[in-house]
Amino acid sequence: MTRTALALGAGGAYGWVFHAGVITGLTESETVDPRNAELLIGTSAGAAVAAAVRAGVEPEQIVEQVGQPPSQEDRARMREHLRQTRKTIVPLSPSLLARSLVSDQRGLVGVAGLLPPGIFPTTWMETFPGMDRLDPWPDGLWIPAVAADTGEVVVFGRDRSDVPVHRAAQASSAVPGMFQPHVIDDRHYFDGGTASPTHADLAGEIAPDLVVISSPMTRPGRRLTAGHARRSLSREVSLLEAQGATVLLIEPDESTGALADGFPRRTGHLAGEIFDRGAELARAGIATLDAA
Repeated sequence: MTRTALALGAGGAYGWVFHAGVITGLTESETVDPRNAELLIGTSAGAAVAAAVRAGVEPEQIVEQVGQPPSQEDRARMREHLRQTRKTIVPLSPSLLARSLVSDQRGLVGVAGLLPPGIFPTTWMETFPGMDRLDPWPDGLWIPAVAADTGEVVVFGRDRSDVPVHRAAQASSAVPGMFQPHVIDDRHYFDGGTASPTHADLAGEIAPDLVVISSPMTRPGRRLTAGHARRSLSREVSLLEAQGATVLLIEPDESTGALADGFPRRTGHLAGEIFDRGAELARAGIATLDAA
C-alpha cells in the first residue's frame, strides 16, 4: 500500500479550475486516487478544492460553479457587505514585518502585513461545492492559514477542527489587500499562500511514500511573487525527498500558465481549456511516475 499525500496550492480562480483538471487526470489513473489519499493539504484556492474532494464532489462541478456569474442574491449580499466595510490604507499588521526579520517565518507574511485589509468578503465560500457535506470535520484534510497577530501558520484540521470547514477555507483564502481577513474566535486570519504556495512540507508529518503537488502559483513568469513561490516549493520538495518520499510535481507549463492572464474576469470562457490542460499534465506526470 502506498501512503499518499496530495497538496493543492494557491492560485485564485485559475487555481480552482487547474486543480479540478489535475484531480480528474489523477483519478483516471490506477496509481493515485485523490479521494483515497491519506492526507489532503489545501492552501488558499487549494483549500476549497481539497474540501470538495473530501466531500466527493465531481471536478466538473467545480468548473461549472466558477464559470457561473453571481446570482442576484449573491450580488445583493456582496453589496451589503461592501456597504458595511470601511476602506482603509492602514496596514493589516505592520508588526509582522519586524517579526519576520527576527524569526523563522517563511514566505511573504511580513510583506502581507504591510498591505491594507481587503474589502471583499469571503462568505461566498460557504456555497462552494461540497461544503455542506463536511460536518464533522473529515479526517485527513489540512487547511493552513496565517494568524494576523503573530504570523503563525495555523493548520486547521491538524491544530484545530472545531470550526466549519468553510470557515477554515475562508481564512486560508483571505488574500491581503483584496479580501477581508476572516475572524475566528476574535482572531484575524489571512491567506495561507503568503507563507507557502503549497505547504507541501506538512505532508512529511505522516511519513508518506508519495506526495503529489498541484502548484498553479509556480507557473512560468516574472511576477514578483513567482520567483519566491518557486524557491519555497523547491525547498519543500527537497525536504520531502530527503525524508524518502517520492514527489510528483504538477505545475502549469508556459502555454497553460498563460491562460491565467485575465481569468476569469475577462477570459472566463477558457475554463474548459484550463481544466483540460490540468488533466493532461496530471496524466503526463503519472505516466512518468509509472515508468520510473
